[in-house]
Amino acid sequence: MKPSFKYWIFISAIYFAVISIIAASLIGSWSSLTEAQQEALGQMFTKLVPFPLLGTITIMFIIGALVNLLFNDYIVPTLKLAESSRIITSVNPEHRAHLKSASKEIQYLAEIINQFADAFADLQCDVAGKISAAQATLDEERTRLAALMSELPHGVIVCNTDGQVLLYNQQAQELFKGNSGDEKQGLLGLGRSIFSILERDPIVHGLEMLHKCHESGRTKLVNHTMMTLHSGLCLRVNMAPFFSEQEEKTVISGVVITLEDMTHQIQAENRRDELIQDLIDGQQKEMADIRDAITTILNRPQLNPDELHKYRLIIDKASQSLQLKVNEARANYALHLNSLNKTENVMAENLLEVISKNIRERFDIKVSALAPHGVWLQLDTYAVVKGITHLVSLLKAETGINDLLMTMTSNDNQETEFVIVWPETSAKLPLITTWETTPLITDAKGNLLSFQDTIEHLSGRITLLSDEGDVCSGVMIVLPPINPDRRLAIQNVIEHRPISYEFDLFNRGDWKELAETPLRKLTFVVFDTETTGLNPSQGDEIIQIGAIRIVNGQLLYHEVIDQLVDPKRFVPPESVAIHGIDPALLKGQPTINKVLPHFYKFAENSVLVAHNAAFDMRFLELQEEKTGLVFNNPVLDTLLLSSVIHPNQDTHSLDGVAERLNVTIIGRHTALGDAIVTGEVFVKMIPLLEAQGIYTLADAMAAESESPFAKVAY
Repeated sequence: MKPSFKYWIFISAIYFAVISIIAASLIGSWSSLTEAQQEALGQMFTKLVPFPLLGTITIMFIIGALVNLLFNDYIVPTLKLAESSRIITSVNPEHRAHLKSASKEIQYLAEIINQFADAFADLQCDVAGKISAAQATLDEERTRLAALMSELPHGVIVCNTDGQVLLYNQQAQELFKGNSGDEKQGLLGLGRSIFSILERDPIVHGLEMLHKCHESGRTKLVNHTMMTLHSGLCLRVNMAPFFSEQEEKTVISGVVITLEDMTHQIQAENRRDELIQDLIDGQQKEMADIRDAITTILNRPQLNPDELHKYRLIIDKASQSLQLKVNEARANYALHLNSLNKTENVMAENLLEVISKNIRERFDIKVSALAPHGVWLQLDTYAVVKGITHLVSLLKAETGINDLLMTMTSNDNQETEFVIVWPETSAKLPLITTWETTPLITDAKGNLLSFQDTIEHLSGRITLLSDEGDVCSGVMIVLPPINPDRRLAIQNVIEHRPISYEFDLFNRGDWKELAETPLRKLTFVVFDTETTGLNPSQGDEIIQIGAIRIVNGQLLYHEVIDQLVDPKRFVPPESVAIHGIDPALLKGQPTINKVLPHFYKFAENSVLVAHNAAFDMRFLELQEEKTGLVFNNPVLDTLLLSSVIHPNQDTHSLDGVAERLNVTIIGRHTALGDAIVTGEVFVKMIPLLEAQGIYTLADAMAAESESPFAKVAY
């Protein structure tokens, strides 16, 4: 009950009591008189009444003044003092009780409370110091986790068994960033469902398989599948479980999902298959022509010179066409190899091991390899392996080699000398020259590169180990020393927000129990709009929308919307003076029917929060017919909630509430800036609401419906 209402009840009761006592006294006195006395008194009534009436009015005035003094100097200041005390102990230890009009006793009590507040603030600082030290340790662990996750080559998403996202890294976010405009594709975010971005059936099937394998006693549990997104991306999805102890039993509590983009590799493999098929199909006619001509020549040895020349021309033409198609196939295959081309760091001994294994398996050749331990190389491993394998294939075809020796050593210039020799066998120099100059791969611009080009791009060189004459017994590939700063050129720069996680979502219940969910456990989307004016029903439009998500009481500063909107109408100067958005900036921006679908997906399965939400929701409501989007989300209003927790305060504006709760205002009157301030205010309101017995969403909505501001309409 509001103090003003209590005031009128109290003073009315006193007035009624005084008047009743006076009336009862007069009636009792009148009834005790005889008829003669009553008649005599009646004749004097007009002379006697003014004085008691004046006294009664005087008494009532005095009583009213005393009651007003009691309320203004004692009751209302006491209530304000209680609200200030709750702010100090709950959300803002720096807040102090300042009473402009109060009795000396209440002001003295305020001074005592402020002294306790100073002591409490000192204690808070001491506790904050200890928390800060612990937080530093936690941040260090978090940084390590962030660094690890950011360096992983693939996207990682961690979900609980209900499919809610607990953690994701930047690579996963990048995979789905390009799909935000896809109406069928959801958004990746903490607390969101994994099923909004990946197909449900494969994930559910994978979970079922992991559960069955776990129950059967298997230890290494990983499920693999392939998925295609609506955008066309083809992903290799690997699911591995993690466990928790529940009732002395180990159960699967969630899964780690790794996502590998296989789109380019599959496309490259398809191109390779097409190249092989085109080469086969294209050669059939030429081969048939050559075969027919040769068969005719062999079967008819008595051909006259003209006919023989004719068939020779057929063979020549077909062979030229065949040669062109082979060259074209080789060039196209080199383009295909470009998708596998990349420079990487590799140890010399590991490179020789890969090359040796490849040669032994393909050509059944004995390979001896020797490399110093701990020597790093920086090169295109695939191109080098491909080039050396091509050399061996030529040698095997031409000389029939059975042994190969490969060594790596460092010279005086710190260069690495990669020597390949074929003992007791010699190859002709033109064969080695052909190997050096044959196109194998392409660079990033699609230019054909031979093995010689590849080595030269690495600032290396190839030297032929020639015997006497035109024969060669080996080659030496000289590679420059690796740059120490690039030797471990793994991605080690942590992004601004490389990893996002919220492990408390493990225990999230069903959304059907939303109304009974504690406010601390809900997912909120706090939003704000800037508009052309204050009259949505008279044609004013949204020109900017900003939003930020809150999960488990934490603002996710990396999950935001900050979007300008072209209103397709005039923006009045008085509105520009408030929000500072130059109308020229709005030209070319998306219209509201393009922006709202993204905001709609952003706010899915969340409670909307705004300051003076009726204003912003009215703008969204007026767009329903145009966009077909109906925002049925529950809505909480920080203006109404402020009037619930602080009914005796003088202001409930966003600036006033932020000042009371010690929230720094940055970017005021910008949509995202106001949304962030509102979000920070709302988070600090939660303990104040709980102090008044408002714990759940249902409690909060019931409380704000009783606010005197709840009837405002736009």
